[in-house]
Amino acid sequence: MSGCVTKEVIYRPTPQTIPQQPTTQRTDPLKSHTFAGERLTASQRVSDLVYEIERLNNNTAYLEIDSNQNVQVGAYLNISVTPNRAGYLKVITIDPNGERSQVVPNFKHNGYLRANERFYTNNSKFALKATNPKGLHYVVILFSQRRVNLAVQQGMSGYNGLESDQDFINILQSINNQNYGKSYIHIFPMRIH
Repeated sequence: MSGCVTKEVIYRPTPQTIPQQPTTQRTDPLKSHTFAGERLTASQRVSDLVYEIERLNNNTAYLEIDSNQNVQVGAYLNISVTPNRAGYLKVITIDPNGERSQVVPNFKHNGYLRANERFYTNNSKFALKATNPKGLHYVVILFSQRRVNLAVQQGMSGYNGLESDQDFINILQSINNQNYGKSYIHIFPMRIH
């Protein structure tokens, strides 16, 4: 697997006012990233969603994240997360069409991590392979002291419904506002080819 690696340690307890509704006339350019010399650009819908998530930067928890970001279909995704406090991890992917999939928690891992416990996706208990569609994907890492129940795929019940992009942003704002305790939200690009 070739590509770049994200390793970021963040602790930013600076409050920021977040608008409840995304602006209807976005002036931000489309999100684009270069992987192995190939420039990929997100659709308007995905770019708007990514900008809204990036604006949620009131992180009050500390996480160390490592990831491969240039992955072939069928290859393993390597995502590693280590928190400084106990809490609940959620990993959500956004594909080039804007469709979201919850990767963690799942039937193999409930998302709970103890302080300084390392979670990683490429091991004997939890192997996550890259699948179609090819193109520019985004990975959203959520971490909170209290469990956040999300439903990002059809057919899940008993959870906060995330049928629209705005529903997704609203629950992220709730996490960011520390309604679930100390929290961390981060998004990064990933190319699947």
